Parts: sequence; C-alpha cells; structure tokens
Amino acid sequence: MQRIGFTFKIKPELKAEYKKAHDEIWPELAKAINDYGMHNYSIYFRKDGTLFAYLEVEGDYQEQMEKFSKQDVNKRWQDYMDQYFVKEDKSIIGPEMEMLEEVFHLD
Repeated sequence: MQRIGFTFKIKPELKAEYKKAHDEIWPELAKAINDYGMHNYSIYFRKDGTLFAYLEVEGDYQEQMEKFSKQDVNKRWQDYMDQYFVKEDKSIIGPEMEMLEEVFHLD
C-alpha cells in the first residue's frame, strides 16, 4: 500500500459548490475509486483555494491512476469538475497537482 499526498487549487469563491459536488459524489465514481484500490481518500481546503488531498492506494499509484484515468466515469467527473480548478496548463484533464513527498509516518 502507498500513502499519497498532493496539492492543487480551486477557485476559493467556489468552495461551497466544490464541497457540495463531493458530498453528492456519483455512486459509480465512488465504486470505481474503490475498485482501483484507492481508499481513505480525504481532501482539505485552505482559504487561498489550495487543497491538500490524501489517499491510500493498493499496489502502485502510478499504474492504478493510469488505468483509472481511462475510465469513462473518471473522464466525465473531471470534465464536470474542471470549472473549479485553477491551473496554468489548460490541457491537463483534472487538477494541476503537485505530488508531495512523505517525510514522516507514524501508525
């Protein structure tokens, strides 16, 4: 299992709508996330629009994400969520993420 942390940005004024979208996550998306070995997924908000996300992945994260990114439900979700993201590279599907290096963990 891998523990993954990353940051990305949303338009801060759209926080409530972004949260609502996740409160009403599509059941088929939640199932796909679990089917691709992703669990314990959390997202946290800072006032400047920066989001910190954490998840645990069974197997190799890059391999799982490569497969997951090709799923129709993920493509539809990323298209739907694109209105919230702040990103310099508009060609990126989904958020423009900065992966974080784990420097400490305690169970």
